[in-house]
Amino acid sequence: MDYHVLKKNDSRWLAIAAQIYNADWAAAKFLAKKMIGDEFNNWEGIVVAESNDRIIGFCSFVSKDIVDLTYSPYIAIVYVEPAFRGNGISKELVEIAEKQLIIEGFQSIFIVTQHTGLYEKWGYSQIDEAEDKFGRTMRVLEKDF
Repeated sequence: MDYHVLKKNDSRWLAIAAQIYNADWAAAKFLAKKMIGDEFNNWEGIVVAESNDRIIGFCSFVSKDIVDLTYSPYIAIVYVEPAFRGNGISKELVEIAEKQLIIEGFQSIFIVTQHTGLYEKWGYSQIDEAEDKFGRTMRVLEKDF
């Protein structure tokens, strides 16, 4: 398993976006469209997990997520292909994204999710609840560094 951090100026950015678009999850298509549409700033990016030159997991680290709140930055759109789940890949993706955000100078990191218990195992705590742009009630979690 190989993990890579990519930012918008990376030579593989658009090719990776195309692979992410093909993941079986609507949020993956949303992420890929943001990548292709050049909607990332200079410090934002993605983390990908690759196995045999194929993307099997990814997440993004971004200034804004799908809730209209003032918190920032977010780790968003954490995905691992079903056949690869249960192997710690999502945890590794999140930890790599956290390291990138710490390098950028952030001391708190946020995650918006409907999941309960997953991110709490990694030190996140719920600080808020908000409706996302799709009308769903989401939990807002924070981790301080």
